Amino acid sequence: MEIGVYVPSGVPGVTGRTVLDWARQADRGPFSSVAVADRLRYGNLEQLTTLAAVAAVTERVRIVAGIALAPLRPGVLWAKEVATVAAYAPGRLTLGVGIGGRAQDYECAGVPWSRRGTILDEHLETLDGLRGHTDEQQLGPALGAVEILVGGASAPALRRLTRHGDGYLGGGLTPEIFGAEAFACTLAWRAAGRPGRPRLVASCWYASSTDVEDAASDFLRSYLWQGGPPAFVNSGIARGDDGIRAAVEQYRDQGADELIFFPCGSDVAELDWLAERVPGLPDPPRGEPRPPAVPPAFDPAATVPGTNGVVVGAGAPARA
Repeated sequence: MEIGVYVPSGVPGVTGRTVLDWARQADRGPFSSVAVADRLRYGNLEQLTTLAAVAAVTERVRIVAGIALAPLRPGVLWAKEVATVAAYAPGRLTLGVGIGGRAQDYECAGVPWSRRGTILDEHLETLDGLRGHTDEQQLGPALGAVEILVGGASAPALRRLTRHGDGYLGGGLTPEIFGAEAFACTLAWRAAGRPGRPRLVASCWYASSTDVEDAASDFLRSYLWQGGPPAFVNSGIARGDDGIRAAVEQYRDQGADELIFFPCGSDVAELDWLAERVPGLPDPPRGEPRPPAVPPAFDPAATVPGTNGVVVGAGAPARA
């Protein structure tokens, strides 16, 4: 299984120099990809400009938008930005797309929450229109080879996958829930008559420390303050050697082709720690995705695994 890593652009206060140091170091190996997260109402660095910077300082790794919240941006401008990033990293861009789950982002952008799915569909059609055209008077540049991974497994998300996508990207979900969504994606893929199988990519947080009373828990408390995957389906933090080995084995058993680890801090020592361990991680045969025998029950009192009691959405405003 391939192993990728997010740069710490999602860690508030991180410097651009630190992000680029992570990218350069990851490009030297042993990682398959370097990913950049997307938020709007948060203290992270903007995704597409960060992807362009990462493209400029790397040569080998794929660069991953994981996941681009495309409806928050004007569609024509977003398509042009994506095509531009692809031009800086020919054949290396993976574009994860989704609608996100934080209403605060949409309020901040002035985009109707109720139209987010429709807007994403329109944006993807605009992006498709950039493939291969040679008319310099049209919107451009022409879109080169870009892998598109769709987030989510709702009926609209599955339609996006079969119409526009090359695979599925699961963000911060337990291996069991990742497997359930990947299973739904695989069924939809076959029903649509698409050849082969969709590429299946998982992601989860990680920390070298095994002490839950640490800065990693503090970071995730901040990151999930406005919402995120509910705690009872949240991957939480894979901690220490045992944690990352278990994550690799469990996501691989659910059919993952790649696992991208998301750091809980910006210290490059965390990247060094992970890089030292990647060559020794297990590489079991790829399993087949499947839904859990017993679906997880909603638990409003659940806390995020691998933390000191982090609650998802603790700061989210109440909604009717």
